[in-house]
Amino acid sequence: MSPSVSVPEKTLEHWSSQYITYRYRSKAAPWWPTNGEDIDVLWLPKRPGKAVQLELKTTTPTSHGFHDVMVDLGQLWEYLQRPLGRQPFYAFPRPDWAGDLTAEAIAQSLAVTELAFARSGPAWWFADWMVVLSAAQVAAVLQPELAAHGTRSRGTKKRLVQFDSKNPETPTWGPSHSSRTVPSPGLVGWREFWSEIEQCGQVGWPQLIRLPTWIAQTQDSYPRWRVVEMLREAAAIFSTQRGNDEQLVTLEPDADGNYQIPRARADNIGLTDEDRVGADRTDEIADHRQIVFLDAKALKLL
Repeated sequence: MSPSVSVPEKTLEHWSSQYITYRYRSKAAPWWPTNGEDIDVLWLPKRPGKAVQLELKTTTPTSHGFHDVMVDLGQLWEYLQRPLGRQPFYAFPRPDWAGDLTAEAIAQSLAVTELAFARSGPAWWFADWMVVLSAAQVAAVLQPELAAHGTRSRGTKKRLVQFDSKNPETPTWGPSHSSRTVPSPGLVGWREFWSEIEQCGQVGWPQLIRLPTWIAQTQDSYPRWRVVEMLREAAAIFSTQRGNDEQLVTLEPDADGNYQIPRARADNIGLTDEDRVGADRTDEIADHRQIVFLDAKALKLL
């Protein structure tokens, strides 16, 4: 990892995993897929619930306390070729410190490793300064650049957003030296994101819903409210005794908030080995992606 980043991406991965494990205990199951690999539902527990993906990004300090979040256009293009439910969320810091986080923590007499925990104090805990966008929201900010790139070929990075550590609440969106004004896509704080996921998320958010076949094979499409009902029903009556051999189906969302059981699609729709050979990847541009399965019992379905 380059020393020029404010927080190593591996550190963010570990801190996010610690947070999820602490918040949900045994009701969460994480997984780290390889580059180009999509969700394979065979990885997921045989219990009703939902799965979401996270792509962890860091920030690059520039001059005078500014931080840039850089996105590889090929990686983003590749994510957007997947069905909505299998696209990741991008999670990254919104720094209110200048330069390197380690140096800033030491200057404040804090061990940087303590920032993984709430005990580090208000505004220092990583969960207080991490934010989340969907892949579609990231693509909306970078739409002209992404359209011009038009391939999964990696190595071309553009700035998604620049944060001023003195005023992180009003960032500048879009590539540097761009003449266009890009409106805010609507950041969601890290903790608020999980609270919304527990309540089935926002319309258009990527997520896969896993339900027993005896609940979810009666019709082709389900409105969001009906999915909430089915998850609530499954959580109430599902037991560990029947979990090992339970037949489950996967529901995927559309942009309007409805859910369908996909037809004629393999559970794993990631790149083939042939695709990977032709994807023009480099070792330096890796996915920092995590899959999180939440048991239906962890959800707070209103």
